[in-house]
Amino acid sequence: MHFMSADNTASVDDTALGLRERKKRATRNALADAALRMAADRGIENVTVEAVTDAVGVSMRTFFNYFACLEDAITRPAQDNAERTRRAVLNAPDELTALNALREAIGQELAHIEEDHERWELQMAVLRTSPSLLPSVLAARGADERALIAAVAERLGQDPESDLHPRLLAHVALAAVRAAVELWVASGRTRTFQSIYHEAFASLAAGLND
Repeated sequence: MHFMSADNTASVDDTALGLRERKKRATRNALADAALRMAADRGIENVTVEAVTDAVGVSMRTFFNYFACLEDAITRPAQDNAERTRRAVLNAPDELTALNALREAIGQELAHIEEDHERWELQMAVLRTSPSLLPSVLAARGADERALIAAVAERLGQDPESDLHPRLLAHVALAAVRAAVELWVASGRTRTFQSIYHEAFASLAAGLND
């Protein structure tokens, strides 16, 4: 089973990549897919790196060439997601509130969630038994808490360490993302994710503005 990658690399034309890069991407995706499926089936505490590498047919050394730990394989982080989100928050039109700038920035990183629904459903299954993984799952989609706080603070000209508002905005934005994803998965995707996502932020905006 092939999942779209969480770093949006599935949107890149593979023919533009060299053979070596295509093989590396395929190996990384296979390891991530195997780790996630095993964690959803048996619980992350019952999954080992050795079991994942055995399933894919590669060495443990190969695994650690791609991921620092098992949890990273399950969340499948991308190095540039947080930076993309930061730039999107800072470059959002001035007329947008900081909350709406966050909505648009994070929404861009979740643009392919409908196509990637099986991965999200499996990740939600893992999170039900290992909720501590949620920050890593969100961060893998560009919703890194610390990066969001810093971006909002910069947009508002405030201090990310001493001012409350940037931290509050980032926290409630992440809560909206989590609620939207959970409801979308729990409802069997009878509504589009984007409709739930925008409803969540609209509810926040009704009581929380710049």
